[in-house]
Amino acid sequence: MATRESRPRRWRHSRSSEPDGASGAGWTWLILPALFVLTVIFFLPMAYLASFSLRPHIGAGTVGSGVTLANYVRFLSDPFYLGVLADTLLIGFVVVSICLLLGYPVAYFLARSRSRWRGVLIFLVVAPLLISTVIRNLGWLPILSDSGLINWVLLELGLTRSPMRLVNNTTGVIIALVHTFLPFMILALVTVIQKIGSDIEEAARNLGAGPLYTFFHVILPLSRPGLLAGYLVVFTSVISAFTTPAMMGGKRVLIMSTLIEQQIRSVLNYAFGAAAAMILLGVAIILTLSSLRQEAKQ
Repeated sequence: MATRESRPRRWRHSRSSEPDGASGAGWTWLILPALFVLTVIFFLPMAYLASFSLRPHIGAGTVGSGVTLANYVRFLSDPFYLGVLADTLLIGFVVVSICLLLGYPVAYFLARSRSRWRGVLIFLVVAPLLISTVIRNLGWLPILSDSGLINWVLLELGLTRSPMRLVNNTTGVIIALVHTFLPFMILALVTVIQKIGSDIEEAARNLGAGPLYTFFHVILPLSRPGLLAGYLVVFTSVISAFTTPAMMGGKRVLIMSTLIEQQIRSVLNYAFGAAAAMILLGVAIILTLSSLRQEAKQ
């Protein structure tokens, strides 16, 4: 018996005495496949695109040799292209703000709900993600078009004398983008609100705090990580979205993604299109790092 009992102890001792380097090497081998995939499908294409942005444009679909900053100077010195960038960022901020206003009450209800239908409600929130973006945008056309459902109701109620323009403009783009990215905001907020114990709210009420005071001074500050996560996911996705602005905005809404597509597919100016893409990426990285740094200070 003594011999049998001593064996597990020696085994545990040998396991605990294993050097940390062996464990680290094991994790390295597990991470290598993911790093390889990211390198092939992300870093290498981005590096190739960055190299194109530094090449001179010498003709349709042709780039020359050498290194130049002319494409970046052209973009950053032209008020038209800077206006397109500003419009893109503005649409991003508007969509994020609407998603926050609409998503927070829903996320709070789902996080605090004890109903047996809670799983069904969460599925309804996630369900739009199971449908193609193209199909969802096509579904908005019969609703937002001049002869669509919304304009028909407004005309029947006498609230307007002529149909409202809700497609082929910025309004239609914003509506469709909110519908597309609202589930991401809700899911990010639900995860964080669930971690805030309900006893904290009860303690605030016991100390005399009202519902609004408890929300703005207790729940909202504690849910800041979820707000930041939802903001970063939605904002970076909105400013880089192409399918929804192209379908709902037609050719009347020009943002960075559609500008890049025009430069590469229509104008065949690969170098300038690559430079515009790298500028958009740089702006997204700067805003993301600034938000994370600001959050770390608080």
